[in-house]
Amino acid sequence: MAGSDKSREIEKLENEWVKHPTATVCARLADLLRQRGRLDESLEMAEIGLRRWNGNTSISIVQGKCFRDSGLLEKALDIFRGAHDAQPQNLVALLNLAQIHFQKKQWSKAVEYLEEYLFEHPGDEEARDLLEDARIKKNSAKNYYDDDDESADESDTDSGVFPETERMTKVLKSQGIESDFENVSKEEAPESSPEEEPDAQISSSGSLLGFFSEEEKDEFQLKLYDKEVE
Repeated sequence: MAGSDKSREIEKLENEWVKHPTATVCARLADLLRQRGRLDESLEMAEIGLRRWNGNTSISIVQGKCFRDSGLLEKALDIFRGAHDAQPQNLVALLNLAQIHFQKKQWSKAVEYLEEYLFEHPGDEEARDLLEDARIKKNSAKNYYDDDDESADESDTDSGVFPETERMTKVLKSQGIESDFENVSKEEAPESSPEEEPDAQISSSGSLLGFFSEEEKDEFQLKLYDKEVE
């Protein structure tokens, strides 16, 4: 019954589109076509509408939904970001942004958009459950670094990469950790004399203080612990 109702509504909107085309009719018709699985027709309708009413958010959102239904998540994200920029409180754009980032396992972004969505629409229990799930997965990724999608992109996830400096290489080596920077060939690395790097000598007591020059020791007020003196 529902399918036949939608078919009749599509036919009605098609007639209306022919007689009196408007952006509202275009968006409704394109979305109904999408819901019926007629994605190519829906996208074509949306593209016609956007050529006629450039920047119309309602039509853009239908286009974004079509891309998402087709598995073109990056294209969908671009569309929904544009809709969100144009209308920051647009709930459809916010929810789709949140769901796509969740789908891509980008937990921080999913949490960000879900929180924003629920601020505007606090009664959505499904979105609240999704937010809780995203928070759990975000914390898991942060604690165990087991999410490849997030390890390089998330600002709140420690990448575990040390700065590639000579001093850091020596510090890591003294702790039994090998750095890729240490493998740079001597031809690539500039030669230096002991006089130029007094801070590169490790003290006989094994203290990391030996990595700092006398000027740096004075500047940062560094001194040996009592145990190291003994």
